[in-house]
Amino acid sequence: MNGNCTMFAYDCRGHGYTKTSDDSNLSLDRLSEDLVNVLKAAYGDDVITSRDIFLIGHSMGGCVVADAASKKLIPSMTCIAVIDVVEGSALEAISGMLGFLRTRPTEFRSIEDAIQWSVKSSTIRNIESSRLTVPTILVEKESKQNDTTKYVWRTDLAASQPYWEGWFLGLSEKFLSAKAAKFLILAGTDRLDKPLTIAQMQGKYQLLVLPDVGHMVQEDAPDRTANALVEFWKRNERLVLPVKKVTS
Repeated sequence: MNGNCTMFAYDCRGHGYTKTSDDSNLSLDRLSEDLVNVLKAAYGDDVITSRDIFLIGHSMGGCVVADAASKKLIPSMTCIAVIDVVEGSALEAISGMLGFLRTRPTEFRSIEDAIQWSVKSSTIRNIESSRLTVPTILVEKESKQNDTTKYVWRTDLAASQPYWEGWFLGLSEKFLSAKAAKFLILAGTDRLDKPLTIAQMQGKYQLLVLPDVGHMVQEDAPDRTANALVEFWKRNERLVLPVKKVTS
């Protein structure tokens, strides 16, 4: 962005290399507090009041940014974008999540096998994105029985089940109540629930539908997603007028 903005991304607790005192606590309140604390740790305590901030979250991350926005945890937020998560469809999908996890491979013989599975299963449809993302969400594990190496998932998604409903409940209201320019990017219009459909007809937020991608929107269509986010940000930049000098 030629120095016009700073992009900052982080892994939520239990998902990356960083270890916390309680990696298993994935409650929405905790994750929203983490967002604020990580920003302050990186840029100073005044970052949430002194700098224009555009919050972007995908899937569970969308729940986190919407929750933080609704609680006014980041007063200087000017824009918010939620990517492919909607309260109604997400709550309906919870019942099938454990079934999906049971059918997903628990281990792979190599990173390349995991990448191929990701593409063939349409988890990430873009092979280039999959090559970048998949290695980071796996950990190497040695087998003591036959002295071989295998790769398993870094995060135990099934263990987060107690928090699933809490992530999504009230998401639509939180998103729509945010005191900022709002952007919703979806992989299909079938994901819209009633409150968001009505609000979209009333022009309360901008909607972009990319029908030829999967749930990992930013992975399947990185260029289109990035361009759309940049255009939205530029269109909603806070206007700073020059000070006019008045002489008597």
